[in-house]
Amino acid sequence: MTTAILLAAGHGTRLGRDKPTLVLAGETLLQRHMRQARAAGTRSFIIVTNEDNQAAVADHAAQVADGTPFQVVLQDGPDAHAAAATGLRLLPADCTSAFLCGITDIVPDDAYTLVAKALPEHGISIASAVLERTFVGGMLGFRPGTTDLEGIIERPPGGCPPGRLVNIWVHHLAGRPLIRRIRRDTIAFGDYETAVNMALAKNTPGTAVVLPYWEAIKDPDSLTRARALLGDTTTAA
Repeated sequence: MTTAILLAAGHGTRLGRDKPTLVLAGETLLQRHMRQARAAGTRSFIIVTNEDNQAAVADHAAQVADGTPFQVVLQDGPDAHAAAATGLRLLPADCTSAFLCGITDIVPDDAYTLVAKALPEHGISIASAVLERTFVGGMLGFRPGTTDLEGIIERPPGGCPPGRLVNIWVHHLAGRPLIRRIRRDTIAFGDYETAVNMALAKNTPGTAVVLPYWEAIKDPDSLTRARALLGDTTTAA
């Protein structure tokens, strides 16, 4: 069974509003990711929230769940790694694959499906795109001379340069042993990306799925780009 952990606990400080309930092209960011994940075979959701948006997120999820089980939980800790650990702790015992996703990334509708198909039995698949501008975030590293994922390089000095492959938080973890390892190490080290890199260092298969477009909604400028990408002419945030 596939479960999707959706990270919806950010406070949207730079944007000036709650991002999971932001409407783009007729649906909220949360609803967009739920729709995309269900199309890829997701059978349940764990949605991690903050105290301020928990009720609103639950309402928006209920509008599109269409019978798919979901639970809305408060993030236990201060940051995105704590949010990841919160969701990983709650994965059901029969979960054989899991998505772990930040809902502020705008990706094509088939992104979840492509990422799930890349390594369906065992391994870590990560959505990616070629950076067009310097990005303050994470990028992917590969073993020399191969397309095998070596790890996530988080916030390198000077940012991630154009031409590199960005780390998009649409990750697919396949196989119960891998899921247990990632959960254990995320909790132990307080850092999800460290857990991923440790698994890759121990020869867990890893690959990137390069998408034709992507936008991370972080501030008003990136919101404007996302609206243009989706053909949304709305001007209000």
